[in-house]
Amino acid sequence: MCKSETLPEGHLHNIRALESAYLKHRDPIRQSGFSGGAERWRAERSPLLKAVHSDGEFLDVGCSVGYLLHCVVEWSNDNGLELVPYGVDLNPRLILEALRRFPGLEHHFWVANAWRWVPPRRFKWVYALSDCVPKCLLIRWSRHMLQHAVAENGRLIIGHYGSRSVATPPLDIAEILAAGGLDVSGEASGGKMSDGSPVTRFAWMDRRSNLR
Repeated sequence: MCKSETLPEGHLHNIRALESAYLKHRDPIRQSGFSGGAERWRAERSPLLKAVHSDGEFLDVGCSVGYLLHCVVEWSNDNGLELVPYGVDLNPRLILEALRRFPGLEHHFWVANAWRWVPPRRFKWVYALSDCVPKCLLIRWSRHMLQHAVAENGRLIIGHYGSRSVATPPLDIAEILAAGGLDVSGEASGGKMSDGSPVTRFAWMDRRSNLR
């Protein structure tokens, strides 16, 4: 599977299934695959912005209905930063929901399979969940995104979400990326499991230090 030039069909099936699962809800947080409420949503997601230190274009890979992207823009404004939102997702109906959240920015969103996707431009900040691809393909995909999606002075942020409800911890993303030979610039975590460990983990890589 790790040698394949295409994503396994089972993995694509699971991603496509999110479209119906998410859109059966009206609450945008539930539409984003989260059921822990607004307070936990921010506590567990906002630490990804520890990687963001200046204005710029922000691409959310696997943006779903665009609610996290909407929150990232607002949370950044609270910190005095201005991010320009962009998004890509495999599911067209989810992109349609995202476009309703960002009227007038239709040219900022794409329906695409991010595995081999080459966007029409590069971005200062690129965020993606590690489970956009199978774990065994994460290093190859991260290098692809660094080369084709991240601007010369930009940064790729990878996240992984655990689950409090089933006591599943997040992957140690920084350790996985570093073990794959990538230069990790920083990491962050958010939320707390019942044992005090984090619910979410994030790690980021600068393009310049990984593509010499």
